Amino acid sequence: MTIQDREQIAMKGSVVWVQPIGTTVEIWISSPTGDSSDSFIHHVPCVNETQAKAVAHMWKAVWGIK
Repeated sequence: MTIQDREQIAMKGSVVWVQPIGTTVEIWISSPTGDSSDSFIHHVPCVNETQAKAVAHMWKAVWGIK
């Protein structure tokens, strides 16, 4: 199974910032309504800092974040 074979799921909001913080990746997702009061910050725990940097790099590449 490849990524192209997966069902596409529409997401509300967009990823606006991604950063590794130690062994965690912090992902900032904007509000789907444009209201900053319902934005979301997601934390992805990783095994080590190297993995966190790699995961953050992947998220940035997918969402076009510099």
